[in-house]
Amino acid sequence: MKKIFVRFCLTALGSFTALTAANAQTLPNGTLETWSTRNSALAPTGWFTFDDLLASIGFPFPTATTTRSTDKHAGTYAAQLESKSNPLLQAVIPGILGIGSNPTLESEFPGGIPFTARPASMQFYYKLTGTGAADETAAAQVVLTKWDGTQSNPVAGAAIELTPSAGYTLVTLPLDYLSSVAPDSLRILFVSSTADEPTVGRVLLIDDVVMTGTALPVRNAARNEAVSVYPNPSADGLFMLTHTKEASWSRAAYTVTDATGRVVLRQAAASANSFGPRRVDLRGQGAGVYTLRLETPEGPVVQKLLIP
Repeated sequence: MKKIFVRFCLTALGSFTALTAANAQTLPNGTLETWSTRNSALAPTGWFTFDDLLASIGFPFPTATTTRSTDKHAGTYAAQLESKSNPLLQAVIPGILGIGSNPTLESEFPGGIPFTARPASMQFYYKLTGTGAADETAAAQVVLTKWDGTQSNPVAGAAIELTPSAGYTLVTLPLDYLSSVAPDSLRILFVSSTADEPTVGRVLLIDDVVMTGTALPVRNAARNEAVSVYPNPSADGLFMLTHTKEASWSRAAYTVTDATGRVVLRQAAASANSFGPRRVDLRGQGAGVYTLRLETPEGPVVQKLLIP
């Protein structure tokens, strides 16, 4: 059972990038205000929980690892995902909250709901507290896919590990588009713990989930190859930006954002008489993946930066 949890919760697409614009696409019950009794337990309408997965294989006893909470960001309710010990399953069960149809434990990820927009990011508010909050990470994932008649192929996706937060924190999770086609399905997953053996009492609260923005065209691979950043990863957070074609590209203005979409560094264009590698100084930032967006004369260049 434990391996099923890990396989289900840690599906990943790799590195992600997206560009935003003002717009929004509505998710079913994205505010998590509407709940009803399902499988002998109160559950959020339009979302699935771990109890739905169990019910799909004929397990009739709810684990209550995802419940309704009045500790909310806005409105009346939020979803509370809590890791709990279950004597019948002889395991600690993480809280799971997701959007998708026909979820089963045998699938790598449940089938998606119909969704044809190309949003730039997913936003949500979360709190992460309780036993083991400092030692484990929770996670969120979003995937857009397109059916080709044989299988669902990824169009865009993003994933993030969530760190402890005593108050509600806004996350803006940019999507990386692997294709220029319009998707037909959307899948979302939140989980209270990504550990092989979750800690009992881990509590993740989720509220106000929305898909935002409109993605710009897929980034240009040739432009990205013309600019490099080294060393990458950088143990101390100091990177050097250089070019292989146009000298003006490495002098262009740039921004660096963290995994939540927050701008951590912004640099104006360097002077025209500047030559050689250019410093990207992230010293003082924590370990993680950062996104560098360089505004070249021919369009944006996007690079991932890693501080291990």
